[in-house]
Amino acid sequence: MNKQAQKDIAGIAGILTIKKFRDGKLLWESKPMKNKVVASDGYGRNLLIQQLGGITTYPIEINSFALGDGIVAPVDGNTTLGAPLVSGIAITDKIVSNNILTVDVFISDANLANDTYAECSFSCTSRLFSRILISPLYTKTTGEDTLFSYSLTFTG
Repeated sequence: MNKQAQKDIAGIAGILTIKKFRDGKLLWESKPMKNKVVASDGYGRNLLIQQLGGITTYPIEINSFALGDGIVAPVDGNTTLGAPLVSGIAITDKIVSNNILTVDVFISDANLANDTYAECSFSCTSRLFSRILISPLYTKTTGEDTLFSYSLTFTG
């Protein structure tokens, strides 16, 4: 492979941060966590390739979020969370700016059960796009609202 071809190779990278609020005041913010954009047929990176090839069977808009307590590292073959607890959570905001897609999911205290969460995923109409291990684990307690903010960009 020549140097120009190597330089043109692109990847896709996502970063998740979690913020915990009480009465509108920030209590805690996680360090950025890397994701795995999966690549099974009909999931993740494969959805992008299909769209570029004119195969529009599955839409590629990221439109749902899920949380679980699985602890196995994400791999290309993932089509669901390892151990889902809550799924079908609506996206609350999406912004595209400077070639970065930012997807926010705000979940009020009343809409998220008190639990310890170890993984999450973003999906395109129920087709898993990316999976993230939450580290350290996220423990939600009574009275706390949560913002999951995911930034996605192409690299290379």
